[in-house]
Amino acid sequence: MPIYDQAYRKYEARGALRQLRFWPITREGLRLVLVKRWFLALLAVAWLPMVVRVVQIFIVTRYPEASRIAPVDGRLFGEFLNGQIAPLLLITIFGGSGLIAGDLRSGAILVYLSRPLTRRDYVLGKLGALLALNLSATLAPGLLLYVAGAAMAPELLLKWSLAWIGPAIVLHSFVLSLVMSLVALALSSLTKSARVAGLAMFALLVALFLVLLIVRLIYDAPSVFLLSLWNDLTLVGGALFGIARQGTEPHALGPALVLAATCLGSLAILRARVRAVEVVR
Repeated sequence: MPIYDQAYRKYEARGALRQLRFWPITREGLRLVLVKRWFLALLAVAWLPMVVRVVQIFIVTRYPEASRIAPVDGRLFGEFLNGQIAPLLLITIFGGSGLIAGDLRSGAILVYLSRPLTRRDYVLGKLGALLALNLSATLAPGLLLYVAGAAMAPELLLKWSLAWIGPAIVLHSFVLSLVMSLVALALSSLTKSARVAGLAMFALLVALFLVLLIVRLIYDAPSVFLLSLWNDLTLVGGALFGIARQGTEPHALGPALVLAATCLGSLAILRARVRAVEVVR
């Protein structure tokens, strides 16, 4: 009987699974976070502003003169989503700081990448978990608010001139969630401590926003607003929903370019840090 040489053959998943190899990583990341009751409480708190906005719409429907103070139009949804940046930051810190840092500390990342998983699968899996958490605090309540507003005040929101509100909610929700998620994963990949990554995320958004406020007292120019990611996200949301610029605030193109560069930089960090071997110096 002839004996045939069996050389090494790379494992290939079944066709139906090849594009979903990241899903088990996403599922496990969500499971580890959602079993914590305090995190579920944090998600619930993130939905409270949506309830406040629903009450606002109800009051305007009962007392139309109140629309002078609290108008029900595209600005309502823009202000709501921009107001979600603060709870979104907390969700990102507590839900994403340890996603890669924990694997680096325990060496689990080497186990992941020694299996039939690529670096892209690993990053997509971690990103999917964090995106799902962030979208649950932006896209889900944003769309529910839009549906509730259309049901309570169809004469105010169900107009062809306001048909852009729904797509704008989806776009801004994804911008907020994607930027926050990529930055958090990049910072998480730079350290083996989830606490350090969380503190770095907090400092990057909050500290830079405070620096912006201080610098504006000395030098109030459009370029100053680009210093803060928080402010860049707010300006992009304001442009999407027609919120008027104040003072020397720049056009949304500048902040949008800063956010795009931030995402590309985060991906470059992830590409450099996520690897199948650990380099010891």
